[in-house]
Amino acid sequence: MNSVPLVLPFTLAASDSGLEGPSDVSPCARILVEEASSAVDVSCISYWLKPGLASPSAQQFSSSDALEAVVLGCEDGTLYLLRQSHHHTPALISIEKPLLPRPPSPIPLSNRSRSRPRTPTSSLAPFSLTSRARVVSGISDEQAQAPKNFVDFDEEPEKLKELLRGRARHSFSTDRPSLSFNRTASTERQPVLSKGLSSPSGSVRRSGIKSLLSATHSPALSIASLPSPTSPSSLPSPLRPSYHLSLDCHIFPPRSGPGNAAVGLHTLVNGRHFICLQSQGDLSIYAVKDGSCVLSLQIPQHPAVPPTDATEVKPSEAVWVWKGLFVHETRKSVVILTSATIDEGFNSQLSVDSEEDSRHQQSRVAIFELRDNIDRGDEELSLDKVAEWLVEGPGAGIGFCTDGNDALRFFHVDTSNHLIVQRIVLLPAVIQLQSESPGDSGSMALAALNPFKATANSQDHAASPDDRRESCRVVLEDLLDIGELKPNQKLQGIKVCFTRERIRGVAWSDSELYGFEYGSQRLTINQLATTHEKLKDIIWLGWDTYCATYSERIQVSRLRLVDPNNDRVSDKRSPGILHSHVVNTVAIHAAQALRPLSSTAVLHTGVSSGGRRQIGLYTAASTENRGEWAQRTLWKSYDRAKTVSDDDRRITCMLPLELTHVILGYSDGTISRSSFATLVQLKSNLAPGDVSDIPLNGFIVGLHIAQNDRTGERLIVGGADDGSVAIWSLETMKTLARWILFISPLRRVLHLRYDKGGPLMGCLLCVSGDGTIAVIALDDYHFLYTVPGAPAPLTRICIGGDNVLLLYADDRARLWDVKTLEFWRSMNAEKAKELLSQGGWTELSLHNPPPTGKAPTTLSVSSPDSSADETKARERTVGVLRSLLQVLLTPGLNPDIDAICRDQLGLLWTQASVGFHSNNASSLIVSENPQSSWCVSGEVSASRALALIACLRALTHFENTADYVNTIIAFYATSLSNTVGRTYVPPSLSFLAKWWFDVSNEVRLAARTLFDAGVAGLTDEETISLVGRWQHSLPFLLPESERRSPVAAKALLLCGFIAAGQHTLLSTSALNIISKSVMMCIHESDISCKALAIDLCSRGFNVWQHYIDAMEMLRCLFSLATSTKKESITAQNIGPQARQAVLHIVSSNTGIFMTTLSLDILHPQSLEHRKSVMQLVAFLIRKKPLVIHPNLPRLVEAVVKSLDPNSTSNRDAVLDTATEILGHVVKTFPTVDFHMASQRLAVGTSEGAIVMYDLKTATRLYVLECHKQALAACSFSPDGRRLVTVSLEEGSVLVWKVGSSFSSFFYPGAPPRQGHGRSEPFKSFDFNVGDAAVMTLEETLEHVQFEWTAERSVQLRIRDVTLTFGA
Repeated sequence: MNSVPLVLPFTLAASDSGLEGPSDVSPCARILVEEASSAVDVSCISYWLKPGLASPSAQQFSSSDALEAVVLGCEDGTLYLLRQSHHHTPALISIEKPLLPRPPSPIPLSNRSRSRPRTPTSSLAPFSLTSRARVVSGISDEQAQAPKNFVDFDEEPEKLKELLRGRARHSFSTDRPSLSFNRTASTERQPVLSKGLSSPSGSVRRSGIKSLLSATHSPALSIASLPSPTSPSSLPSPLRPSYHLSLDCHIFPPRSGPGNAAVGLHTLVNGRHFICLQSQGDLSIYAVKDGSCVLSLQIPQHPAVPPTDATEVKPSEAVWVWKGLFVHETRKSVVILTSATIDEGFNSQLSVDSEEDSRHQQSRVAIFELRDNIDRGDEELSLDKVAEWLVEGPGAGIGFCTDGNDALRFFHVDTSNHLIVQRIVLLPAVIQLQSESPGDSGSMALAALNPFKATANSQDHAASPDDRRESCRVVLEDLLDIGELKPNQKLQGIKVCFTRERIRGVAWSDSELYGFEYGSQRLTINQLATTHEKLKDIIWLGWDTYCATYSERIQVSRLRLVDPNNDRVSDKRSPGILHSHVVNTVAIHAAQALRPLSSTAVLHTGVSSGGRRQIGLYTAASTENRGEWAQRTLWKSYDRAKTVSDDDRRITCMLPLELTHVILGYSDGTISRSSFATLVQLKSNLAPGDVSDIPLNGFIVGLHIAQNDRTGERLIVGGADDGSVAIWSLETMKTLARWILFISPLRRVLHLRYDKGGPLMGCLLCVSGDGTIAVIALDDYHFLYTVPGAPAPLTRICIGGDNVLLLYADDRARLWDVKTLEFWRSMNAEKAKELLSQGGWTELSLHNPPPTGKAPTTLSVSSPDSSADETKARERTVGVLRSLLQVLLTPGLNPDIDAICRDQLGLLWTQASVGFHSNNASSLIVSENPQSSWCVSGEVSASRALALIACLRALTHFENTADYVNTIIAFYATSLSNTVGRTYVPPSLSFLAKWWFDVSNEVRLAARTLFDAGVAGLTDEETISLVGRWQHSLPFLLPESERRSPVAAKALLLCGFIAAGQHTLLSTSALNIISKSVMMCIHESDISCKALAIDLCSRGFNVWQHYIDAMEMLRCLFSLATSTKKESITAQNIGPQARQAVLHIVSSNTGIFMTTLSLDILHPQSLEHRKSVMQLVAFLIRKKPLVIHPNLPRLVEAVVKSLDPNSTSNRDAVLDTATEILGHVVKTFPTVDFHMASQRLAVGTSEGAIVMYDLKTATRLYVLECHKQALAACSFSPDGRRLVTVSLEEGSVLVWKVGSSFSSFFYPGAPPRQGHGRSEPFKSFDFNVGDAAVMTLEETLEHVQFEWTAERSVQLRIRDVTLTFGA
């Protein structure tokens, strides 16, 4: 069962379309993304080389052939992925203008005018405010004064005074924007341009579903600043100079924005993934093929135990900034080491007995293991945090690498400037068998079938310190103190490399670069150079070669040991002086990021003076070729000057309330009211009432929704980049009030309802990026006061009575009295926890995604009503679906499909691009043409096709378009391979498996349609290979602790589905394992495992029955089909699902089914089991009477025998159920009749006989050999002494004496004497009704019946023919 919504990020243009054909669709999205890359600062860069070129030559680099891909990490946390273009023409292209840093805003913040710069540079830069907050209101120009400080300084140390007077350097993270619909789609307007601006934060409006499309339980969306083309005519031609690289996608990580800079990138040698570390501790793994986020975690949120004798990381009063990323790859796993230091700008209040100086010398180290299964790609990629500890020393002195024995060596510089080296031993993971408690099954109901969501296990529970320490997998051995490096110098960085016998390194401070070498227990240190410019980093290119990167140049140097005469020392055991010789230098003016590829090649990126992002490569012919470097442009973004003008208004923020109501914020400080359909259709003309009247002085960075509880009026609360806040009416878009309250932009708005909040009830809490809170009364739109922020980010707000408790990321808390406006006290996290445990507190969460943040707006689709009141809602829904389809459909694939979309469905082309969303990260994929969007990856193809088919199916609920829609669905499900060509990547079956049990019916059916088509499209070799890759993850082969894992569930679905339909392709051993896995899962207590097993039982019972106990499987289905327990599963309960499986199996495997059913009635495992089986019989009689009919005599006999009077308790337990069954049998089948007074039951057989039962004794009395052909009907006379039977095939009616007689005492078990003999009927009548007697079995159940008109007179009705007989 999938519990994660299907989200698709859209990149939309912002101009009138004027498109005439599909060829104009793709360039617009590429322009938007490329322009965004030019307006953000790049913090790091990494690359891939072609396979087999681990050490390419200078000649290979000069032609760029060795370079496969490049990834850029930005200051706002976003990433840009570029790969080698397939159509480039290798040629040197000179860089026309030198690289310059991105020009700052020409207008100072302190003198801001209404004419704003086109590309803001640092919208969050602080500026001074007077003691009064300026208020601008449409009602009054009166100024209000905000309280300066409410601190009683006598109660706090002196450092708290400085803390409250200062301003924080940190701001809340802002996240990537997106929009979703019915778990099928999301939209993003434009990527971020400003390095200081991303997606601001806000609150969430929650309400019940009021219409067919409602933004319930859904945070909304923000849009970043990006200029928009004014018209298609102004767009540059897609034909531009061909570069070696092409931009593939813009990646928004789970958290992006200010304070979330990408600080480390590492590309794995497998060529499939790269690792990114962000400054706030987000560690993510991305796939190269589509930029999708494979794994992501926040390092501080995943505690781990330290190695033995290491210092454990405990909750502290510090804010950590993560800076170091070191990676070592082995054949089976990747070891990742990350390091963090205490933020230099953090001045938290410390306890009296703490040592501040030593505290700031501490560093934090965390080690992870990334395990990869190459056969299944990303499916079994796992990232485990194996250890974390504190190191005494600066973070700049931490690192690890391998020695000559391929052993991992961890090194750090301690507080006394000594270099410490230790060997890292990573112990293998120990699989712990977990005992399961019955009460835990419900909590895992939805997780097992989600391929990307791990289920909870015992590791989530807190363990004792001793147990946790014993479970640490990292061992630090062989501690070696190399010695003191340089006394009295503040270390800025160090790089070390090892051989089997020697250690060599380079370290630097603010003024000096020095090298050292350790061998034979002797340390040699020598100054290499004095540094007058800032040294950024050093990269080892070999044992004796290193590359030093400065702000505007790179210097390649070679180390060697020399004697006092400057001659090389050949004997390694001889003492020598470490000497550095510069072999190459290249000047790179103001590159934002650069990376040496070798001693003769340097990769760099920056923004030209024309404002265009470019990636270049400097190459030298040889290592001794000083100053002679060739320069080549590998890629350059579009020229923004050709597409936009400086006075264009652009969208900077978006708040979707519903897809029919979207609020847009602009760079000119205004907002407008629009809709998703309008955005898709690129209509820019807005009615006057849809645009706000008074603009703010900055560009809008955050929008939030609120409601006045007293008047019911819905309000829009927004903020600009200059710290201003405004309130608008949602209905009229009029400005109600505006103020300048903060020095950093608005991030979150919290609304306190009238039923809670004490003095703050009915107020808005506006939270800025630095944690400052402004309190605004909604009744009269009156600004009340501010609560100062803190250096650490604000994490929680708790309200209790007149008090407000603010908790911060440094595990400190502050208590304020909002009634007296006084600061009470500061406390640590433990004291705050004790205070909250006393009760009476209401928490206002700051963790839920804000409306303008990363999470998409999720909308629900329900079946429409046909009433007139729903007409407008239906029209809006159809419009939204059409808009979504215009984005999801791919024009130009097939002219017939294009004609249907245009003429029958009324769909037009749009300038939109569809991306991919995974693990809370979005990848905005740019394509050269619409068709290439199906050539990215199987996951991208699957997500787009899934959303497309789900929307098409939803459209059929509103319009009579089923035929056209089915044609389009069939085309996209089966014909894309032939249409797109050999580069087409079919939908990933493992991705579709995630949605197999989705709660949305449209998504679930769409996933199954695509899954069926995908399996059918596999060749025999591909089918065998797929099962071979996955069968080792089947539950039967896994330890107990892993049988409920997402991978096991996915493996069972893939292998089981294929085996059920194509078992002849698989080996006997594979079928045996699959069958036993299905059987194992159906016995699981986990509901989701049962649901999957039931589905596979229905599909492949005829296969599984040869490898497992088929009767036992049927008994499990019987029990599930009749269970009255309500399970916590929303898409479909396993009870109805099991009953459907039973109906399917009984139709195709009637023999074994009826045998099992009869045996379980006669010889049940328990009384409850017999009762459930009999309930199932009644169900089958109602649903599948034709299947039951051939086995009806055996089934009825089993039911009769269950009423044995010798077992009173059993008879009483099943009496009601047996009576219900027999009633259904008599009512449904004319061959069975019951006489109430005598308690006799007559059952006709297909051989023409009648079996007579006495229900009082639950015994068979006798058998009447009636007809030689099948019996069509029978009936007792009113007094029960006669029984008439008819056979249509014989054309005869027989009358039998069945009442008790004197002879019955002498011949028990024999039928009564008929007058002529025991085997002859009492009377016999022949008839001929012609074709009326020719009918199927199903028709006999409806058109043949007896009706008694008197004690001895009966009428036989055959269709419209009536025959009367005397009995």
